[in-house]
Amino acid sequence: MFAFLGLAWSVLSAQDSITFRPEVEQLFVAGMNQFQSEQFDSAAESFQRLIRDFPRSHRATGSYIIGGKSLYRARLYRESIRLLKDLIDIYPHSTYSDDAKYTLALDYYQLGRYEDAAQHLIEVYEISSDGRLRRNAERMLDNLATQNLSEQLLRSLLMETSSIELGAMFNLRLAEKIFRSGDTQTTIDTLRSVSKLSPTIRYVGDAIFMLERIQKGGVLKVGVLLPLMLSSVGSSGREVGIEFLEGMQLAVAEHNEEALTKVNLEVRDTEREQSVAAKQATELCADDKIVAIVGPISSQESFACAGIANARGVPLITPTGTSNGIAALGPYVFQANPDYEMRGRAMAQYAVKVLLAHRVAVLAPQDAVGKLMADAFIDEAKLLGCELVDVQWYQSGASDVRSQFAATRKKALESLEIPIIDFAARMKQSEVNKIVRAGVRQRFIDSLMERSLKASVFDLFGARGDSIATFLGLPVQIEKLKIDSLAIAVTNIDAYFIPISSSEEIATVSTQYRLYNFRAPLLGTGDWNDLNELDQNRQYADGILFSTDYFLDTRSQAYTLFSAKYERSNKGRKPTVNSTFGYDAMKVLLQTIAKGNVRRSTLGTALAAVNGFEGLHSRISFTRNRVNGNLAILQFKNRVIRKVGEIEVADSLSNEKEKVEFKEIK
Repeated sequence: MFAFLGLAWSVLSAQDSITFRPEVEQLFVAGMNQFQSEQFDSAAESFQRLIRDFPRSHRATGSYIIGGKSLYRARLYRESIRLLKDLIDIYPHSTYSDDAKYTLALDYYQLGRYEDAAQHLIEVYEISSDGRLRRNAERMLDNLATQNLSEQLLRSLLMETSSIELGAMFNLRLAEKIFRSGDTQTTIDTLRSVSKLSPTIRYVGDAIFMLERIQKGGVLKVGVLLPLMLSSVGSSGREVGIEFLEGMQLAVAEHNEEALTKVNLEVRDTEREQSVAAKQATELCADDKIVAIVGPISSQESFACAGIANARGVPLITPTGTSNGIAALGPYVFQANPDYEMRGRAMAQYAVKVLLAHRVAVLAPQDAVGKLMADAFIDEAKLLGCELVDVQWYQSGASDVRSQFAATRKKALESLEIPIIDFAARMKQSEVNKIVRAGVRQRFIDSLMERSLKASVFDLFGARGDSIATFLGLPVQIEKLKIDSLAIAVTNIDAYFIPISSSEEIATVSTQYRLYNFRAPLLGTGDWNDLNELDQNRQYADGILFSTDYFLDTRSQAYTLFSAKYERSNKGRKPTVNSTFGYDAMKVLLQTIAKGNVRRSTLGTALAAVNGFEGLHSRISFTRNRVNGNLAILQFKNRVIRKVGEIEVADSLSNEKEKVEFKEIK
């Protein structure tokens, strides 16, 4: 992000003192070491001290620029702005001036002052002799123009820049925004002004492409990769691919009824073979008319195709690929379904942020999927300050997990310490009086003392017994709980995460979980979503909470309309869950195209910004890793499964980490 992270220490600004001072050099070196080891707060303090104590030293301007960068990296944006402005005002001819203005733009961007950021970036682009700095400024300006600047601000910036290249870029982004508002003629006029410029300007080709699309009626091609098994007679897997395709075709038909830019599908059969899928993806990417690809639907085929599409700059959306790392193959790859890591992290967020859990336990299958989800849950829970009581593993399909539950139960109960008052010891009358005043009957106290018994402070004073005993200054002792019976409930675990590997394990896990008397909410993932199995074990499974990547509200108006259209288009066949996955993935893409993103590059940028798309099967919001962070939270209770909320692991504004949003269903 920075154009300049390190300084050539031997280079001095013309305004710096040429007198070498050892103490200045020592402080400057310390600050540089702190900066390079990412101790940005300490680095900022060192450079600010150097400026304060040695304002005209041979390291003055270097201290201003790296001090400003340190403050920026420490997220102290306003302080960074003040220091960098001082550098520009005091040393207007410093060789660091353009770098200071670029860092100022970064500060303003973080503060949401996009116009100020753009103005500084324009100045950097037009005055800097540093090619890398100019390229960074141009890229950031393009990003601002695409995502943050209004039509009015773009028109204003067009008046401020003297650069033909920046003018072309601003006009292109302005045309895209105008097109989304529905003003086709103004869009065409704006694009024509760019298309007349020299073809060596990088934005001219994009303007000509968009202009041709609009003037020709805007017909785009979208590639589709699905396992249609066309060459396999009587293939049992054919129905799945057809269901996805029919959902996608319905989405396109709806789009083409209203949108100015029409879409045609180029459908290819992957035959459920990675090599075939890769070959088909290569051919689609070679067709310049293909602006994006939807599919494949399996993780293995998605891995085979995603790298190819990304290398060619073709956005690829896999509707149902769930393996970790598919979207990580590049910025043009998107997973419309949460991956395994996201599922584990989401449930940890739910446990801590919604259930207010402080202590959690995990039981998970040893297969690859179970381990990925369990590890993600554990890492996220620890990150949120939660204590992991225990983690146990079992073989997928096991019919007995009693030893795992027994081990966790033992570990949890061994940590319990019971505060007691020993009435066998000699007690002062004043202490007895305090206990009586706290509401304990004198007769009960006499009985305890006569029999030389001990009593828990909770039995004496209630749920806040430990606090009351401390307040009264009573002689409290701590004893370990004696573990001798399953009748003793495990109450010091707040949430228990069990991502079973199949619904066939529901009976085993739920019955043995209750047998070992755990009282924590049991949290699971999609394999718990089996009403028949849950109902057969309802005595033990009642109340279980689990996440899922789909929940169809068949009574909603949106689903009713979709279902009616689907049946009309497909000879009375009813839609399936697969149909909704295909429909929603295509809808996300078409919605982005309808907003004027008709080129591969702008489609990729616009898809990355998708947030809160209301699909039929789920909401879709892409995190900064381009993986959908939405999951529905379901609960089995009173013999029915109902949706109790939605959880979204979404990007934070500071980009430090992700935050959870939970929407409760009343």
